[in-house]
Amino acid sequence: MKRPGVITFIGVVMLLQAALGGVAGVVLIALQSNDSVLEATAATKSELVVQGVVALIVALIQLLVGLGILGGSRIARGIVAFVSILTVMAATLAMFTHHTGAFLYSGVLSIGISVFVLWALFNEKSDEYYQAAA
Repeated sequence: MKRPGVITFIGVVMLLQAALGGVAGVVLIALQSNDSVLEATAATKSELVVQGVVALIVALIQLLVGLGILGGSRIARGIVAFVSILTVMAATLAMFTHHTGAFLYSGVLSIGISVFVLWALFNEKSDEYYQAAA
């Protein structure tokens, strides 16, 4: 069965996020000894290295999940759905505890994107795609 366009969109966005996260991780590690970066971030060399390694690990996970989404993996679909639900919960909490300005707008945007992702993962065509891929 042909993969639905929204699933391709989500997978490609995840792959882009993985690529950007990988670049960020490499840059953090590469600039660990740059005095202006250390001064601007108020971080130590070891903190920048740890942040870079964490960024690389997260990017690898995003890469694997993105490839899984594109390949019809139900596990990847579940991971993305779980993270989207957590995002809705966190955004709702932020909106109710800090109901002004950026928290409100960011929360509304995060919830909207997460609801779109959940719809995309669980609409009729997507259900058929993941059932056929199993």
